[in-house]
Amino acid sequence: MNVKKLRNNPFQHFVGIEVLKLGGGKSVLQLELKEHHFNLYGIPHGGVHATLLDIAMGTAASFPDSSGREVDSVTLNLSVDYIAPPSSRILVAKGKVTKKGKSIAYCTAEIFDEDKKLIASGRSIFKLYNREKNKS
Repeated sequence: MNVKKLRNNPFQHFVGIEVLKLGGGKSVLQLELKEHHFNLYGIPHGGVHATLLDIAMGTAASFPDSSGREVDSVTLNLSVDYIAPPSSRILVAKGKVTKKGKSIAYCTAEIFDEDKKLIASGRSIFKLYNREKNKS
């Protein structure tokens, strides 16, 4: 399975986020920072971190867990802790589901730079929808 092409998420592709690993309630995403990702202070805009965390958690919640259930998810709440500026142009986000029910998932994620320095962390709550019902 080519995880980079799993879903057509136009915003994810526009930002440049690639999915490296996905499944089992976890995800690993990568973003190569380009000039347009930086703010006037020369560090990545906070929205870049929030977006990367949100997509890492949302994909972890949406794709098959141990039950094999695939769902669509919509962010209900997103909290971001900005910890440090990165020292590299590559960011890696690791998302995981901490609890998942029929209609709600609780997730966490962290962003690291190439030196494995923690850059940001986040928590989120997602509303889950059956994917089959959304196709009609």
